[in-house]
Amino acid sequence: MLLTAVPIADHAAALSVVGAAGAVCAFGGVACLRGWIPRGRSWAAMLLSAVGVIVVADLVTGDATATGLVFFLVPPLVAAAQLPSRAAWFTAGVSLVGLAVVVTMLLPLDRALVDGVNVAAFVVLVTWLVSRGQDRTDSLVAELQRQAAIDPLTGLVTRRVLDEALRSALEGTAAACGNALVIVDIDKFKSVNDTWGHPVGDAAITHVGRVLARACGPDAVVSRLGGDELAALLPGRSPAEAAAVAEHVVVDVRAAPLVLGDGREVPLTVSVGAAHSPVNAADLEGLYRAADEALYRAKRAGRDRAVLNDGDNSDDDGSADDGPVAPAAALPAQRAFRDAGSSLTGRRNR
Repeated sequence: MLLTAVPIADHAAALSVVGAAGAVCAFGGVACLRGWIPRGRSWAAMLLSAVGVIVVADLVTGDATATGLVFFLVPPLVAAAQLPSRAAWFTAGVSLVGLAVVVTMLLPLDRALVDGVNVAAFVVLVTWLVSRGQDRTDSLVAELQRQAAIDPLTGLVTRRVLDEALRSALEGTAAACGNALVIVDIDKFKSVNDTWGHPVGDAAITHVGRVLARACGPDAVVSRLGGDELAALLPGRSPAEAAAVAEHVVVDVRAAPLVLGDGREVPLTVSVGAAHSPVNAADLEGLYRAADEALYRAKRAGRDRAVLNDGDNSDDDGSADDGPVAPAAALPAQRAFRDAGSSLTGRRNR
């Protein structure tokens, strides 16, 4: 059924209202094109103002037909799509109040009740549907973000989260206090998989991750880099403190074998490389490289030990003490081999 608009009583007033509304819309459009993005309070202010403009426009034009009343759907619709549910329902309530003002002032009581209830039902329905869909979308996005941030096997954060934390630590005020990066690699992990099976290998990674998290303390950011390689950011730690944590990890893993469901024990050892900022590097890539070099030296020195990168990567004879090493009880004391200026490329021999 088509309804015709009530004749305009005052063309000048109507044109003024419509012109003002058009100007506001044009201003908002230009602002958005120039990069302005409305936030929560901005959206709320605009939508509540929009309800007021709709009320004034309908009253000035005397238009209480479907053409004029349908605009009361717009503010709740936009609010439901852009704002939390509570704000959307508040906007819907304000819109319903405006609707009631227009129909009671411009229509007979019987028609005001019929038209008002019909439009109000649409306002409520639209707000509920869009808010519900938006809530589901927000939940899905939150779950995807959680999955992207948490490693499903170990429960540790992912490499992306660790990198973000490292950048923040290296670029923020914490950089002046110093930060350490520790990289942990399970020794002969392929043998663990071949001997015990991949499920036990997964359990071993999770087990070492827990040991690493306990050793590093609550202020550390502990991550699974990939495969059997783990890492931890130690904010505000000195080189000596980083070396102590690295050695602590080696000792704790050695002392706590993985216990299987049938009571059998899987002995594990790890090699750990540690580097410090700003001693070894002041940037993310450089700090990773320094820690990786220290880990490589721990592997070449016989595994089951920790090496702190002391910043000296070359010796004529190819060997030297390279920072603190895990206690001698782990393996016979031996000096960590050094790369004579070569950088670590490819995958380490595990």
